Amino acid sequence: MTSVTESMREPSRPSRLFFILSGEHASLPAAEIRAILESAGLEYTRPEQNYRLLTLEAPEEALKPVSERSLMYDWCGVRLAECAGEEKQIISMVRNLPIEGLTKHVGNFAVRSIRLGGVNKSIRRISLERDIGSVVKELVPRLSVRLHDPDLTFACVLFDDMFLFGVSAYSKPSGLIAPRRPRKRPVFHPSTMPPKIARCMVNLSRAGPAAIFADPFSGVGGIMIEAAVIGCRVLGLDANLRMIRGARRNMRYFGFDAFGFLKGDARKLPFRAIDAIATDPPYGRGSSTMGTRVTSLIKDFLGGAKASLTKGACLCISTPVDVDVEGYARDAAFVVKERYLAKVHRSLTRQFLVLKNL
Repeated sequence: MTSVTESMREPSRPSRLFFILSGEHASLPAAEIRAILESAGLEYTRPEQNYRLLTLEAPEEALKPVSERSLMYDWCGVRLAECAGEEKQIISMVRNLPIEGLTKHVGNFAVRSIRLGGVNKSIRRISLERDIGSVVKELVPRLSVRLHDPDLTFACVLFDDMFLFGVSAYSKPSGLIAPRRPRKRPVFHPSTMPPKIARCMVNLSRAGPAAIFADPFSGVGGIMIEAAVIGCRVLGLDANLRMIRGARRNMRYFGFDAFGFLKGDARKLPFRAIDAIATDPPYGRGSSTMGTRVTSLIKDFLGGAKASLTKGACLCISTPVDVDVEGYARDAAFVVKERYLAKVHRSLTRQFLVLKNL
């Protein structure tokens, strides 16, 4: 991304970045973004979340890996200023910003707005976009308005009783996920994780491009596919040969091939020097544990997984909330880094845990 805020700050100074979250879950989207920055070696400070708005201090280059790897954001950019969500204050604030400096290298612009959580209903978004556009034109007459594919997009975010004004850098393309939905694949299984959750688990495991990534309960490859999309070298293991064949077929359908497919027991992993693991062990009516109790399967898996991971690597696991993963993780000498809950339906609440191998 070409910086549009260089004239406002020193090159080494972090910017206040904003991320509009997709909102399916209260904490997973923000957790995923923080994990992506961590795995990319990008430091951030002062993270603040307000419903679907996440802001934090980080270099502008932090926006690119999030845009490439997250499916739980809608758009993101650099925050320029904030004020109370009152129309006169908003216009006054924009008028006093160095708009000419911000638009030095562009010929056209657009203004895009979003209202989060049904707030500030007295402000009409279309009118606000028009009024801010008029101010920008007044301050820099040479600029023209282009609604489709503009050189620069100003972002307007109404949240609580506040207003955020910024420059949009990236937005998630529409239709990105639809082709990879489980029922669109050659081999379907009802327990397959949907792409957004599968991708989130990969990112929570701190797997980056070129990482050696493994899913020891691969099923028909839902998590493996998402790891391959972001450039990981993936390994799949499952006790059921039919699942392995299904995972291979699904991977190849999307143009990927695994680093390796193995039929085997996840409790006795044949892998070593793995950079990251994300996995969803079998549970529920649509899954088979091959005659082993779910709790025993997960406990034994964690007991052996530590030896497969490199030092400092992370493992992300999803289980029913009543499984004592934290206890099993401590017994296996993992550190519990994060834990999130997500209600699936009346009888199932999932927990997502990130475990670190120290």
